[in-house]
Amino acid sequence: MDEQAQGPQDQEAVKDVIAKAIERQERQVDEHVAAFGPEHVETLTMRSELAYSYWQSGRSEDAIAIEEEVLEISERTLGADSPATLRSRVNLAASYWSAGRYEEAIHIEEEVLVATERVLGLDHLDTLTARSNLSFSYASAGRTEDAIVVLRQVLEDRIRVMGPDDGETMDARSNLASTLWSADHHDESIAVEEDLTREAARILGPDHEDALTARRDLASAYRAAGRTEEARAAQQALVADRERIFGPEHPATVGAQKILDDG
Repeated sequence: MDEQAQGPQDQEAVKDVIAKAIERQERQVDEHVAAFGPEHVETLTMRSELAYSYWQSGRSEDAIAIEEEVLEISERTLGADSPATLRSRVNLAASYWSAGRYEEAIHIEEEVLVATERVLGLDHLDTLTARSNLSFSYASAGRTEDAIVVLRQVLEDRIRVMGPDDGETMDARSNLASTLWSADHHDESIAVEEDLTREAARILGPDHEDALTARRDLASAYRAAGRTEEARAAQQALVADRERIFGPEHPATVGAQKILDDG
């Protein structure tokens, strides 16, 4: 349920349920420490689950405190390259990121990427995910040019490993286009959006809503870049197709027509 649709009593009830669940997890952690010791794999797993619950409930610093300890123990007892240690690093980086501690998140994510490339290989899905995570953290920290370098590699990897038609490849194109735009590389951003528009129409069909949305975004980019004639031509074609698909009175058609009329 959307929190905005909940009344104050409903929200308090949800918070109470979450608090009680966390209390139960805290007791379970204590029980695992007593039964297995603080460094047992099952204890570390329980502590990681508790940290995730803290993170979900907005207690980022509490989550970080646990995850830092879990990572230290995991590195010491299981090794720096073990799957469990790599997962602990990823979890800690995510918590740093959610707490706005971007440079600390980046430091860990750079280490994770190097480790996954070495242990799992360049084409493993965990490696692709690690590279994508790093690009987002670079962007969040304002290191846009670093993000662009990584995002170009992300797109190349997604095309090679997952194919040009995969949904995550499409997402990689979109992420690269938006980041290029934010760095004022407008012409290159538009070129990527043009590719995205063509690919969306080919893969999904020209009448699919995501294909139409890609065309809308491209027309908007043309306008913002001052490429007025291209923007108007793209918007006119979009209005015609929305009218054909949805009818002239549909809100999407009306909205597209208003943008065209406003110039």
